[in-house]
Amino acid sequence: MPSSRTDLIILGGGIVGAGIARDAALRGLSVTLIDKHTVGWGTSSRSSRLIHGGIRYLELGDIHLVHEALAERAILLRIAPQLVHPEPFLFVLDRAEYWQWFRVSVGVLLYRILAARHSLGSHRPLTRRGLVQREPLLAAAPLVGGALYQDARGDDIGLVRSNIAAAKSAGARILEETRARVRIMPDGVEATLPDGEVVTGRALVLALGPWTDAVRAEIGLADRQLVAGTKGIHITFSLQRFPLRHAIALRHPDDRRVMFCLPEPERQRVLVGTTDKETTESPDTLTVGASDVAYLLRAVRHLFPQLELGEDGIEDRWAGLRPLLRQQGRPSGRTREHLVVREGRVVTVAGGKLTTYREMAEEAVDVVGEVLGVQLGRCVTAEVPLP
Repeated sequence: MPSSRTDLIILGGGIVGAGIARDAALRGLSVTLIDKHTVGWGTSSRSSRLIHGGIRYLELGDIHLVHEALAERAILLRIAPQLVHPEPFLFVLDRAEYWQWFRVSVGVLLYRILAARHSLGSHRPLTRRGLVQREPLLAAAPLVGGALYQDARGDDIGLVRSNIAAAKSAGARILEETRARVRIMPDGVEATLPDGEVVTGRALVLALGPWTDAVRAEIGLADRQLVAGTKGIHITFSLQRFPLRHAIALRHPDDRRVMFCLPEPERQRVLVGTTDKETTESPDTLTVGASDVAYLLRAVRHLFPQLELGEDGIEDRWAGLRPLLRQQGRPSGRTREHLVVREGRVVTVAGGKLTTYREMAEEAVDVVGEVLGVQLGRCVTAEVPLP
């Protein structure tokens, strides 16, 4: 049978796997990335497309994650301006939340402080009048006030493809729509490809998102129950039907979860999302339930009653599965922190969020260097522009 050797085999071609491939290749390792779908097929192309610190994580007391994500936001704005750009947001509060105005005002100021020199502009409380001046479409909304803050949004699948292109340019081998049989050996790993080729690697990284635990079981690793994903639904309306000018962060009128209405003028649409529900569905066959769509429509109608938006106006809808670390508590209260686990020659990356993928990749490649027993070069992914 044909065979090949590589320093590192990566299973998973989402944003984290793509980032690891780029980082490892730029540090001089030979890399083979394998994905059973096309790169970015799963969670990485089904996000809210936000590159953000996560202002709502301040409520959870996750200061470290917010600080880290804001620093990574600044890096992505610098190395990928063609894919990531600043976006001002209006955080709106309805009449049932008048008591939250002070809290949100303090929150946006803290958000700016955590961003430090990477702050993108004004962060300040706004009256109802101030909100409507910036977004006239809010004139009919039952608002008491809100706040202005700065964040960013980007092209999620574009970031995956850009990292993959950079990895290829640095010598990485990328195998899409390829199901490999993986065997762990004392001195490395073997991946047998459908055509019979055996790829032998000195280390293996699992960057599989919601597929993490299932694949770990397939290749005989300990059952650590690392990931417990939650399903997020998004819907879109045409910009003509929903002429929103400003990105909006709001609390759902039923359960007060933070969600977003995001104009995407480059796609001539407005993105509304997202839900956050536990599910037993396979990440390969996620469905968009009627109750999830109704949940999102309820929030839109509450904030923009004059538009009379309904299901017949929805242009697109999709579901994604967040690969969150397994935790107790309600889904929307779970941390977006990540975990890097080393077991012999195998490194598993679990959890995390789109914004922090580069830092996750850097940490994983540092661990790969320890597995290989070599002193890798300095990570340069925060400096080298993405193509």
